[in-house]
Amino acid sequence: MAKYAAVIAFVLGAMSIVAGAKVIRGWQPGWLVLNWLPVYNLVLGLVSIGVALLIWKANRYALAGSLAVIGIHSVVLILLLTVFRNVSAAQSMIAMASRVVAWVVILVLMRLSMGA
Repeated sequence: MAKYAAVIAFVLGAMSIVAGAKVIRGWQPGWLVLNWLPVYNLVLGLVSIGVALLIWKANRYALAGSLAVIGIHSVVLILLLTVFRNVSAAQSMIAMASRVVAWVVILVLMRLSMGA
């Protein structure tokens, strides 16, 4: 189960890197993009790939890394839903909520791989 979690984390990280890098390089998605969000996506994408490698290797820091990523994504989601509610695109909120849900799945898979 942990290998599946690692693959999901890796794919999620890669998607974040691609999305963040495209916008940073000038691509316009067709909706308002907060200036800091593409940089956030790029950085957390890199971090997610690092955590994916920790999960794959069953490193003792895999759980801590996963909890940090979901925690950071959760804080940013809350910020998008509150502080930036009137300036953040719905697509950004949906993407961040999807990341939180995906990391919940990753954590569940990790837990299942540890046994009861």
